[in-house]
Amino acid sequence: MENPVEEIKAVVHQLTATNSPDIQKAALESYMTSDVAFRHPVCSVNAGPNSRDTMLGIYQWYRVLSPQIEIKVESIMFDSEKDVMILEGVQWFKLFFLPVKPMPARLIIRLTLRKQDGLYYISEQEDFYHPEDFAALLLPPIVPFVKFGLLASGTISGVLARASHLLGWWTPGPNAHEVNGHVEPSEAASEAGLYPDE
Repeated sequence: MENPVEEIKAVVHQLTATNSPDIQKAALESYMTSDVAFRHPVCSVNAGPNSRDTMLGIYQWYRVLSPQIEIKVESIMFDSEKDVMILEGVQWFKLFFLPVKPMPARLIIRLTLRKQDGLYYISEQEDFYHPEDFAALLLPPIVPFVKFGLLASGTISGVLARASHLLGWWTPGPNAHEVNGHVEPSEAASEAGLYPDE
């Protein structure tokens, strides 16, 4: 890619949503390094010689599992100093054997780019999903149960935190102070030695 920000939407479409396996294969070979790495909630590929061939198999199997995929890239962020691109997207994916309609699943894609001969190539792809979005991707009818479980977990965490305060564990002390109506810690994390590199 000469201009990743302008070209990435077309690349994503060719890799995931094209109706041609030839276009998909050509896109993967054109835009990914031969030693590309991949991380996903259900599979991964370590960077190595010809790891792109394994990556192609994953993309091909993805289309076998869901013959009709739609994807929309909604935002693009590119850090040209670190050669990292973050995409926020929504995809509609349905396992071919499920008699349900696909639900939108939001995901974040982190791409590490490598510049060679004036062009950018994808050297690593990482896909991130919230649990309910991943459920929507695989088995849409369970989404309400996943959402309920997450909300219940949040509520239980709050109750247990209050109980721990009564026992004297992790209780905010007098070393916090208020600034403009907000409670601010009296010491920054880096000053506390949590981040020694800062």
